[in-house]
Amino acid sequence: MSSKNYHFDFYECSIFNSSANAIPRTSFEILNSMLAKYAQGDSRVKQIGNNSYELRHLEATAFGFKGIIGKHRQNDLPHAAVIGGVEREIELAANENLLEKAYFSYHSDYSVLILQRNHLCISSSSMGKYLSESAYVTSLNPVIEAADLQWLLNNNVQVRTAELSIARPTNPELFNGIEHDFNNSIISTLKGTGAAKLNLTLRGNGRSDIAEERYLATTFKGALRELNTKFDVKKCKLLLEDDETLATHPVDLVADRLFFTKQIEVEGRYPPIIEMWDALNESRAEKENELANYFGDLNQERLA
Repeated sequence: MSSKNYHFDFYECSIFNSSANAIPRTSFEILNSMLAKYAQGDSRVKQIGNNSYELRHLEATAFGFKGIIGKHRQNDLPHAAVIGGVEREIELAANENLLEKAYFSYHSDYSVLILQRNHLCISSSSMGKYLSESAYVTSLNPVIEAADLQWLLNNNVQVRTAELSIARPTNPELFNGIEHDFNNSIISTLKGTGAAKLNLTLRGNGRSDIAEERYLATTFKGALRELNTKFDVKKCKLLLEDDETLATHPVDLVADRLFFTKQIEVEGRYPPIIEMWDALNESRAEKENELANYFGDLNQERLA
């Protein structure tokens, strides 16, 4: 058998509702509602942009839920060929599609979703849309290293430079309701130019002693959090500086995201299901200390 590395990313689930009078709902309640519909055989297909996503498996566990999400490909099917040989179309029946799958687990204690990284299947943004229900919008926020989070949350720490690379959204209408003007400008630029990717470098004047000139705007931190949850961010490197001590700290909000890698032997081209479930369980156990540092003690009061 051959083996392959599989990566699993950690996301904090947040639920938003535009109505002030709406009854609060948790990610656990939304998934539990989906489980009830799944058991009744209701349609599990959602159209997100130009893609059809289907909940292929969902079951309750002692920690929350585990499941499999699939994306059906109907257009631009690839050809099959050997190197240097003649290519041929892949033959599918009239009602068949190509299927890409990603495994996930939801842990209710920290409201954390661990999602197999499979860009051919689903992104965290699309997964959040799939887990949204009626007026309740689910946002998946990447869990980053606790030390980086402490720097970002420190009011004395400012952003001196930022290097960003953002891929163009395939369906810009899905990004209505963006709060920060900085991110609205990014959407306008990507839509107006037709560019596939936007690369930005933002710098303060490092020679100036005036805070308004030396650092980027104080609202930029909030814009960054929204940017990471709404867009497909390929690069987000920051140079932070304590405005009192002038101590600097580099942060990479893409590379420093919490993830777990497991090498799994594959059967043919695909990993055994039981191995993927084991890998998800192992990822939670392996990153327990990092999660506790990020979210805090479950027995103590949380910030949010």
